[in-house]
Amino acid sequence: MRVISSAVAGVLLAVGVMGVLPAAADTISRDTLSRKFLDYCVNVQYRAEGIDRNSMIDRCRKAAQTAMSQFEGNSFDAPSRSKLTADQDKAIRAAIAAAFAGK
Repeated sequence: MRVISSAVAGVLLAVGVMGVLPAAADTISRDTLSRKFLDYCVNVQYRAEGIDRNSMIDRCRKAAQTAMSQFEGNSFDAPSRSKLTADQDKAIRAAIAAAFAGK
């Protein structure tokens, strides 16, 4: 009887934890989103031709800050499979275009 009770308690605990984790995994913090924007910008611009590598990081930081200014709060939808959400993607692409205009 004690073994069954322990097994049931273990299953209930696992179900309870699993019920909590997906909700936490569906959002990211402001710092994490800002880092994702910076990473995205660096990845895109590193592959672009004619980009001054010496100023690329500073311009990408500016682009990330500009994109972040369009979002309020401290919790955001988590990108799925390393892809940004549609709103996040639109914001960072516009910010990159502005930061690198005129190269």
